[in-house]
Amino acid sequence: MRDARAIAIGLAILLSSQYCVLLIDSDGEALKEDEDPYFTSKNTGIVDLPTWRINDRWTYNGELDVRDFIATSGVSTTVDFLEGSLVRNIDDIYVMTVDNRSTLVYEARSEGTYEAEDIDLDGNNGDLVVEIDTMEITRASDLATISQEATIDIDFQYQILWWTINIDVADLVISQTFSPPTEGYDFPLNVGDEWHTDYYQETDYSGQSDYVDIPADESSHESSSWEVVSRGAPGVSYASCQQSYNITNYDANGDPVGYRWFCPSVRGDVYSSFTQSVGFLANHELVMYQAAPRAKQVSVELEFALSPLDMEQSVFANVTQNNQDVSGQSVEFRYGIEEDVRAFTTGSDGSAEITFNSGSESDDSIGGPDTGSHGVIVWIPNQKIVGASTITIDPNTYPVDLIARSEGVTVERVRDNQTTTLDSVVGFNAIPGDMLTFSIPVQNRGIVSSPATTLSVYAPDGTSEDAPVPSLPSLGQSRVEVDWIVPQSQAIGDVSLSFTVDPNEEVSNDGNRSNNQGSFSLFIGRAPIAGLSMLSESLTLDQVSFNGLSSYDPDGGDLSCEFIVQTLEGAFVSVTEDDCIHEHTWDDDGVFIVRLVITDDESDQSSDESVVTILNRDPYVTVKSEYEWTPVLSPIEFNVEDVGDMDTQNPSAPVDILWKQPCEEGQVGFYCTVTPTSEGEYTAEVEVMDDDGAIVSETKTIEVRNIAPSNPRSEIWLGDNRMIPDSRGVFIVNEGDSLRFEGWADDSENDMDTLEHIWSPDAENNPDIVMETTGRKSTMEYTYHTSGMHLATLQVVDDDGESTEALIVPIEVMNIEPYISPISPPLPAAEDSLVDILIQVTDTSGDMLTLTRCFDLDPLSNSDGEGTSTDDCDIETDHLSRSWPDATTAPGMIIFHVTDDDGATASVEIPLDIRNVKPVPKADSSAFLDVQEGDVLFFTANGTTDSEHDMANMLYNWDMDTTVDSDGDGDPENDIDIQGQWIEWTFNGYGSRTVKMTALDEGEGASVTLTVVILEAPFSLGEFVSDYGIILAFVLIVVIGAAVVLQKRGGSGRRAGPDSALGRKRISMDDAFDNPQYDPFSKEEEGFDSPSQEDDDMSEGVDESIESGADRFSGEGVAEAFEELTGEVVEEEVDEAIPDDVAVSVEEALDDEDIEALFED
Repeated sequence: MRDARAIAIGLAILLSSQYCVLLIDSDGEALKEDEDPYFTSKNTGIVDLPTWRINDRWTYNGELDVRDFIATSGVSTTVDFLEGSLVRNIDDIYVMTVDNRSTLVYEARSEGTYEAEDIDLDGNNGDLVVEIDTMEITRASDLATISQEATIDIDFQYQILWWTINIDVADLVISQTFSPPTEGYDFPLNVGDEWHTDYYQETDYSGQSDYVDIPADESSHESSSWEVVSRGAPGVSYASCQQSYNITNYDANGDPVGYRWFCPSVRGDVYSSFTQSVGFLANHELVMYQAAPRAKQVSVELEFALSPLDMEQSVFANVTQNNQDVSGQSVEFRYGIEEDVRAFTTGSDGSAEITFNSGSESDDSIGGPDTGSHGVIVWIPNQKIVGASTITIDPNTYPVDLIARSEGVTVERVRDNQTTTLDSVVGFNAIPGDMLTFSIPVQNRGIVSSPATTLSVYAPDGTSEDAPVPSLPSLGQSRVEVDWIVPQSQAIGDVSLSFTVDPNEEVSNDGNRSNNQGSFSLFIGRAPIAGLSMLSESLTLDQVSFNGLSSYDPDGGDLSCEFIVQTLEGAFVSVTEDDCIHEHTWDDDGVFIVRLVITDDESDQSSDESVVTILNRDPYVTVKSEYEWTPVLSPIEFNVEDVGDMDTQNPSAPVDILWKQPCEEGQVGFYCTVTPTSEGEYTAEVEVMDDDGAIVSETKTIEVRNIAPSNPRSEIWLGDNRMIPDSRGVFIVNEGDSLRFEGWADDSENDMDTLEHIWSPDAENNPDIVMETTGRKSTMEYTYHTSGMHLATLQVVDDDGESTEALIVPIEVMNIEPYISPISPPLPAAEDSLVDILIQVTDTSGDMLTLTRCFDLDPLSNSDGEGTSTDDCDIETDHLSRSWPDATTAPGMIIFHVTDDDGATASVEIPLDIRNVKPVPKADSSAFLDVQEGDVLFFTANGTTDSEHDMANMLYNWDMDTTVDSDGDGDPENDIDIQGQWIEWTFNGYGSRTVKMTALDEGEGASVTLTVVILEAPFSLGEFVSDYGIILAFVLIVVIGAAVVLQKRGGSGRRAGPDSALGRKRISMDDAFDNPQYDPFSKEEEGFDSPSQEDDDMSEGVDESIESGADRFSGEGVAEAFEELTGEVVEEEVDEAIPDDVAVSVEEALDDEDIEALFED
């Protein structure tokens, strides 16, 4: 895109040029082409200065021809033309200072767009778009350009898929000023007028671009000249402009750089064409002129359009509205050359007469006999309505000065029904048979109107004709047209057309008769004779030479030879050859026209035409193969090594290629890969056909040899699914997948059924496993039980012992993690209750035998010192049967985890709910004896049951009297008077006592109560106690302690006390506690509860109060023990009528468990 700089700069200069018509959109009423033109000047026959209104608009179609510029710029592009539309709108009319003078100016705003679509610019395809916004300041008195500023945006747009990418090539602002302003027109216009201007030009550049370097500001002195070369049809279809004026522009060297056709009816150019210094050719053609409404008008009528220097004269400013005079209208008179600016008001007739001095200053252009032409302006400032007329000042003036203007003669030539307007560029010449129309101008350069007169015209053939000339105002012009058909006998040479205005000198006040005669010369020659010589037939791509050396010009002079050659597309290209010899080459066959056009010095032409037949060239082809032999069943490639068609019209595909045998690539193409199936010679043949239908063929023969099996291939199937290897070429399977391997190889057909397939499914880890099959295809099933990479190999051997290379099939076996089936949480369990948990684990068959199944019984501690606290293997099993003795230390959950041989694990948390079991309390005492106050009683909690752990840590709290609040807490039943499983207690006083024993584990515990009756002593012990109380207490403590010691020893040598009177027996403590079934007090007439019944009663509730009685307590055994401990016999006399609750047996007092528990410790 950097190479686009030259194009961008060229466009900028072109579009900002003073010669470019700059336009802008605006609304307005269009002037139809057949509408009569309106002139501000009343001077008949004068093409005077037009005036513009705000919102006057001109619309043009524009074309920029950049072919010559591109050819010399070095830019690689396919663009030839930029096409678009231009609209110029008059935005404002105001006064500004120009070269220190107050000047009325027009401000024209222009907008336009040029585009070149689907072009290639330095390898990028897209559209080149140029948008311009131009503001031009033009002097109202002569339409000279004062300054212009062009803002130019150049973009290159190209498309990628559905997105359009816009590259902002450049945003440029180019400002130009001209001093003095440049006059592209010199009113009034007359054919033959010439003028030139020397001016100073400043150009300022600004803007930004990533692709274009903004030029530096510059200034220079320039010189340009203009000439009104002809009047006539401009060659465009705008009907009201068929009489326009061709104004040609020349540079300082006198070379033409462009031209414009000024059309008075549209107040501007109808066509323009200018070549810029950078090489662009800009053409613009008017398509619409929209004049702003002109209901109100100002006309300027000079008293003398031609004036001597410094002459006082009048000008009449006429203001009308809808053709009605407007009185009282304020107007401003401006004669800028004299800086004469005055305000006036129209009278009742709508006119204001203004007297001014014509002055003596020349205008900014130099040309003609006059000193200068200046615009006289009258306008309405607040309404911006302008009227203007041109005054010409000349030091040599006469009242009447009729001029026969030789330089203004125009000639139209009709030859072969083609009309040509002759000018200095085309040349003034003719040949016999041409019809010439001479338009002879007669002008009055006097200051007053001339009277009517005549014009005598003397034709080249000697005939004469008088034509009337009407009365002409000052500077008025009339044209007389004379037709002449050049006779066939007209001699070669110059002929003269002479004419005289007022030949009889009837105009007496014509002050200068030296210019009444005029003449016009042209050359009458003969058309050159063209002679074309060339071959009638040749081949494509041959250089065909044709020449016009036999051509000649009868009237002498040099000849120009133009060869017009028909191309392949049917178009014609023109080439001018100085030596009249031309060579041309056709790339394709056909019959083509060649025309020779001979042009002589007089621009006369003749032509000769012939045809040449171009014959097609056959295509060519060469077939090659890399090898001269190939093993059978091995593909071999034949290729078209050299193929082409020298005269093809499709370079990308010059010929159609067709192989005569089936090819892997298809039969059409440069390559043909075949697989011979038999030994011997194999011949490949190919045909090529060019775009003209010519066909040639070529063959290639090779040798086919025998081959070993080759190309072993395999597939792995998992069930009905064919497996696809990953990007590494490795098959991914799982442990335990049952795989089916299929293999095959290529060989000649006769070997296929005898091929031996040797499979090693695990060649690296288990090379001894080999499976063999015979046939075209082999099938093998195999299951991998270990993870990792495994290699299966296949080797195919034919009956000749030739084998394939071992095909290695990499298989990566993925481990399957073990899976633990969901389990339900175990039910809550009591302490010491068996909890049974069975875990179901699944894995592949290979891993099931090696799984490590573990229970972590204490997830909170890392018992093995490895890993984490939850991966210990406290018990390796999947079936756990276990009890927990203590609910407080039992875990809230345990973890089961399983690990396979790859270290993959699975685990599950199993919640546990081990609940505490309340103790079942039991208590007994020695109160089965008659207990008097002051006696020592023995109490035991033996028989209380609980879990093993709780029994070892059980607390036994005794409240020895539930009616007495011994700890003072307000609750008499929760006192802890003494603790222990076996206690001794002495009650003071007699009466019933309720004793409460509470067995307390880690829970709330459970209680049982006993009722003890204390008898009143038969004698008074008060004095005794007072005398010997301390001694007795000491003896009692010693005796009780000895009894306890003896009880713990469980001595068998204890002696029994004497039998009791009245049915009571001595109880052997040894027998009672050594043999729980022993009952020395058994009586036949008394029934006692069995121990089993007693146990049942205890199970009904640990909180049940148990009173002393026959079913819970018998004191005889304890009394005997007391006797044994103290050596005293306890005897009491009892009435024969013994109450039932006194005479009890040992079984009633102590059951087996109680007896055993009494002396357990």
